[in-house]
Amino acid sequence: MLARTLPGDVRLLGDTLGDVLRAHGGEPLFEAVERMRGAAKRARENGSQEARRELASVAASLEPRLALDVVRAFTLYFQLVNQAEDVHRTREVRRRESAREPVAESLASVAAELQAKGATYEEALRALEDVNLSFVFTAHPTEARRRTTERLLADVRVGLETLDRTSPTPPEERRLHRRLRATVEALWEHASERSEKPTVLDEVKTGVWYLRNVLLDVVPEVQRSLARALESAFAEPVDPASLPSPVVFGSWMGGDRDGNPFVDDATLERTLEIHRFICVDRYLKDVDALVDPLATAASRLPPCEALDRAIARAEAAVPEVAGAAERRNGEEPLRRLLVLVRDRLERTQSGAAGRYTHPADLLDDLQAMRTALRGAGAFALPNDALLDLVLRVRVFGFHLAALDAREDSAVHRAVVAELLGDPRYPELPANERIAALSRLRLPARGTKLSPEARRCLSLFETLAACQARFGREACHTYIISMTESEADVHEVWRLLELHGIADHVDVVPLFETREALESTVPILSSLLRHPGYREHVRRRGDLQELLVGYSDSMRQNGTLASRILVLETQRSATRVCTTHGVKLRVFHGRGGSTSRGGGPTYRAIRALPPEVFSGDTKITEQGEVRSFHFASPDLAARYLEQTIGAALYTRYEARYAPRPEVSEENALMPRLAETSGRAYRALVEDEGLVPYFASATPFPVIAQLNIASRPSKRGG
Repeated sequence: MLARTLPGDVRLLGDTLGDVLRAHGGEPLFEAVERMRGAAKRARENGSQEARRELASVAASLEPRLALDVVRAFTLYFQLVNQAEDVHRTREVRRRESAREPVAESLASVAAELQAKGATYEEALRALEDVNLSFVFTAHPTEARRRTTERLLADVRVGLETLDRTSPTPPEERRLHRRLRATVEALWEHASERSEKPTVLDEVKTGVWYLRNVLLDVVPEVQRSLARALESAFAEPVDPASLPSPVVFGSWMGGDRDGNPFVDDATLERTLEIHRFICVDRYLKDVDALVDPLATAASRLPPCEALDRAIARAEAAVPEVAGAAERRNGEEPLRRLLVLVRDRLERTQSGAAGRYTHPADLLDDLQAMRTALRGAGAFALPNDALLDLVLRVRVFGFHLAALDAREDSAVHRAVVAELLGDPRYPELPANERIAALSRLRLPARGTKLSPEARRCLSLFETLAACQARFGREACHTYIISMTESEADVHEVWRLLELHGIADHVDVVPLFETREALESTVPILSSLLRHPGYREHVRRRGDLQELLVGYSDSMRQNGTLASRILVLETQRSATRVCTTHGVKLRVFHGRGGSTSRGGGPTYRAIRALPPEVFSGDTKITEQGEVRSFHFASPDLAARYLEQTIGAALYTRYEARYAPRPEVSEENALMPRLAETSGRAYRALVEDEGLVPYFASATPFPVIAQLNIASRPSKRGG
């Protein structure tokens, strides 16, 4: 069988789509698409003006219904080509993995690079301990496709991968082609755009698809890959479970109120219920899959004190189940503990007495089983399955992904003014606002409040209730959009205090505009000089998180000037935090396009000056970027490896091999920012830009698409 190629896959999908267009749209549709495709290809390849005129002529001659179908056909064609490109990316990685040398930007490559640089295993491990990468899913409306469309496109990708990785017989290949055609037909018949706006919970379910169907499987394999990379580079035996887990996941979907009136207390609580159900349901399936392998291992199991202690703990937690477990599996201690673990997981799902109150308790039971199995000798199947479960629980806990809350600073100012009974409050200088907060009290029950104040205060009440129900790790971040002064942070901190959860929530200012980024240092300095707020930071582990936005500053300054400003903000903020004995966590609010801060994450991290990268960082995964990074296990594993590897190397440099500071480069940065910013402003201030933009792009139509639960524009 000939090796498959990207052009071959594109041809297969194009031919399949052509057959579907003929069958479902008729020859006129097929001919219009082919004429336009051919003319566009000729115009692009040789600049033919005749081809451009033909393209315009065909487009102008189309009846409205046919024109719509032509647009749909090209949209579907490019969606199919994207799947072929994703499969080709995976194919290339697999081809490189088959070679003797590690794949570039892989964990194996980074570990080998560290070893060649003179790093020891202990130094690599200490650098790894600094790495804590949080990938935060957001519902930013840059992904217009419905979940059904995503699922069908995933089926196309799986079909191509099956053809790629197997050697099908001619009948098998025909069956695979028929299945591929059926999927393309379903895509054609299915409306890929929504007829109505998605709800917040629709967005939640779209986001968790990647966690449920991809990342719960991929994370253990990436941790194993990390262990293999370190073993190979440093000739040290490494248990994947002994290494720090360098990744976690978060989400804004269900908790982001900024500009979205449809996110409320009920959606936040329901989102956390969905998160818990997905991860605990997966653990229950994993436990069920262990029953038979553990039965085989039990016959050769020597006495194990760790296992005995775990059984005793579990029996004390669910005494009503203990007797039955002992009668049924008295001679099989592994299965006996497994029965008790399963029962406690079911109780965790329902919230019943005897449930696990913290993932660490479940991990203790699982590690006791691993200890017993190691004492019995090598039983690869149960050991591997148990290890995967341990690695899952360490990352996903019982919360799957931490849910962030976000609200605009103007909302807090207005609510505080109402509670203080002082309409002048929002206009006061920051120091006077902070002083006034000492008088702030929660209103007595029954006090008449505006709907805005009730909505804002109820969020804090809901956060407190959800931390008690789902655990503090489930929702422990409060982001303040449009932070303009230190008083904006003090307001949220004070409201958290009044609700009794200030010690359990990180208060995160978001700096979005050029003016806000330039004010980061004075705001951060003021916060950390305040004794009360500094004590809050101490109780949060001496860690201050701040979120830097890219899109607003890029709209103001242009790409290069904005990137330099964000870099200088990180440098300055790091110096301030270091002065106060505080670790800085930078949360990068990046999008997919360059104009929203997008670009290869591996290169972005490796390019950072090591002194500004603590290893503890968060990155938004917005809209279409989610599918680009996480649509398949292979793509997700590659992306996670690249990001972990970049973070590991940069932290090693910061600890043990700092780069020399290049004064010429530092001196050049302000000039580059000024020159590029001036050129950008000349462009955006040109009177012809807006008319050109309106004629060359479909932005008025995009604003009307049903692609997000939030309004297309923020209020104000």
